[in-house]
Amino acid sequence: MAASSSGLDHGVDPEIPEVSGDRYLNVLDQDEVQAFWREAGVRGGSGDPCFNVDWAAAGKEVVDHPRVKELCQAQAARGGQRAAAAMRQRAAALANELAASVETRVAHFTSALARFMFERLYSGLIFEREQLTALAHLSMRAQQEGRSIVYLPSHKSHIDYLVLQFSLWNLGLGAPAIAAGENLNLPVVGSLLRRNGAFYIRRSFSGEDSELYTTVVAAYLEGLLCRGANVKFFSEGGRSRSGKLLQPKIGLLGMVVDPILRGIVEDAYIVPVSIYYDGVMETESYVRELLGSAKRKESLIGVLGQGKHLLAMPRSRYGNIHVRFAPGFSARSYIENYTALQRQSSVHRANFDPQSSASEKGILLKALAYHVLEEINRVSSVTPTALVGTVLLCTQGRGIGRRALISKVEWLRGEVVRSGGHMSRFYDFPGELTAEVVDSALGVLGNLVQTFTGLVEPVYCVAPGMSFELSYYRNLCVHVFIHQAIVTAVLHRAVQRQPNVRRVERTSIMSDVRFLSRLLKREFVFSGAATPNSSVRPQAVAGEQHWGQENSTALMRNFESALELLVSEGVIEFCDEGGAISLEQYCQAQEMGGYDHWNKHFTFLCSLVWPLIESYWLVLASLLYIFRHGLVIIGERQAVACMQTFAKTLVHTGHVQYDEAASAEPLKFALQTYGELGIVRWARRTGEQGEQIVALELEPEYRGNEGDKFGELTRLTNAVASYRRCWREQEGPEDFPDYVARMAFSSRL
Repeated sequence: MAASSSGLDHGVDPEIPEVSGDRYLNVLDQDEVQAFWREAGVRGGSGDPCFNVDWAAAGKEVVDHPRVKELCQAQAARGGQRAAAAMRQRAAALANELAASVETRVAHFTSALARFMFERLYSGLIFEREQLTALAHLSMRAQQEGRSIVYLPSHKSHIDYLVLQFSLWNLGLGAPAIAAGENLNLPVVGSLLRRNGAFYIRRSFSGEDSELYTTVVAAYLEGLLCRGANVKFFSEGGRSRSGKLLQPKIGLLGMVVDPILRGIVEDAYIVPVSIYYDGVMETESYVRELLGSAKRKESLIGVLGQGKHLLAMPRSRYGNIHVRFAPGFSARSYIENYTALQRQSSVHRANFDPQSSASEKGILLKALAYHVLEEINRVSSVTPTALVGTVLLCTQGRGIGRRALISKVEWLRGEVVRSGGHMSRFYDFPGELTAEVVDSALGVLGNLVQTFTGLVEPVYCVAPGMSFELSYYRNLCVHVFIHQAIVTAVLHRAVQRQPNVRRVERTSIMSDVRFLSRLLKREFVFSGAATPNSSVRPQAVAGEQHWGQENSTALMRNFESALELLVSEGVIEFCDEGGAISLEQYCQAQEMGGYDHWNKHFTFLCSLVWPLIESYWLVLASLLYIFRHGLVIIGERQAVACMQTFAKTLVHTGHVQYDEAASAEPLKFALQTYGELGIVRWARRTGEQGEQIVALELEPEYRGNEGDKFGELTRLTNAVASYRRCWREQEGPEDFPDYVARMAFSSRL
């Protein structure tokens, strides 16, 4: 299997086997699956290698793990042997709560049930045959070496748990143990999933027995890896409610890497996986949660009720499920390469050692986690629903005619491919009619799109109140365009601030791109800095990482790449002198009162980031009101709730254009980003009743002096506001009615 196009060996076979027949494989088609067995030399179902794993032993041996014994000995020193015995008993109970198994009869039953559900709801479960064949070779190699494959998929839906398990078991590629949230450990359903490989972990590892629980989970995972059992967990932690990849959680990833660092486990193969859907069943509930409704607790009654609801739906209502595998790579090789790169790249890290230093291990894990997410983005494809949803949300005016919709979908498809993205199976064949693609997407989107008939031609528009939900599908293609989107948002700002400007200097634009990229770093997984002659790209711009030289290099490369794409499209030009950027075409189109071609202006690209910029401005406007009026905001949850009420009101009064600007997720991320940037902090203080509280405070450097007390915060607010869309007279932080903020915040305190 190929580790990369560079051919650098990371412990994986560089040769990809020849693949015959159709490029794609539908796992719901048993004939195609059996043909794959013959081609790849595997046997699925009861012949799956997962049945060769001693699942029970991995759980039973937890109490004898050295680190569990250390905790028991420490407990004995504090409370005697009885206390140590109680801790040992507790460790055994926790291990028993975790223990998973894969039982033949149960697996057959669950597979049949899952097949019925998939065939009822979806047209197909689609894989790329070449990726599957390469994965089969990796699977056989891992079995021979006694090593595990660690699958790290994206997380868009609860169905993700079943998709990979069902597929790998049927394909004979080693069904994995699945880390699932304890909220899914429901009566009957929980037991069924546990006997199909699920082990349930807490949503949070904090609590009275947090140290013991963390140690038990780590020991259990180590036991699975020592036995060569495949493992699957979601590097994002929870499901993405927005359609974009979430920032990674590194807890379980650290538990996989730790025994490899310590030499307990020789190695494991890591396989990033992209799972995505033409239609996602949960988008309606996602919107409710993002708009402030409490998350509904899972229950058996809820599961049965949802099943009844799904059975009543039209057959194949949600289109296709698509699964894409990035090339698997050796965890040990990644660790060794990253360590060598760190030691070579900086004199301050000449002794970089993630094995002995907890902080340097954290750096390694973050780099690995972002590499996995970047690989997921790289192999993900754009669906027809993403194309149609994006066009509808970017349409100016009340609606769009059928011919224009088809034309713009075809244009957007070309832009995806030109920008390095991939299209899903349904739109991958040269002879596929765009009209058929559009009709299929409209069928999946259903009531999110309003259709007017009885006219010269059908006219489509976003259904009232559905733009927020439709934005989920638009966000499925954001990763393809994000670098261009940030550049165009910056260029749009330059034109709005100086209407007569015809050229801008690259250094000025680069400075603004750096500012906006830092601001939105929690929202996107930016492309990392590729290492020469290496498939492993450990440096990533996004996330809570430092912005050192390596990130500046990556940002500059992304900036230059985005400019080249914009020039090739004719959106901008380079001036002859000094490499400055010409905005002549943009300015001429603006002076004419519009744009002659939809693909010749910035609106499409800017619209991918404008809603988020609105959210980040709303948080700053909120902070100005809070601190000017001396309000006490206790805890992040209360702060986000107040800001969301404020944002919703401004959306409905027309002071903010985008419904999704009032989403709880970007408001929370913005508040966290401003904390990391040293603008606000959470500080312990004594409340009015003498109780201890954690309240929001402005950092000292943003408090200013008496004459200009909030000057720095005001300037930052205005700076972020300058990137907003100028769709009406530009509002600043003072332009919304003051009573809106007063009622939004005072009513919640």
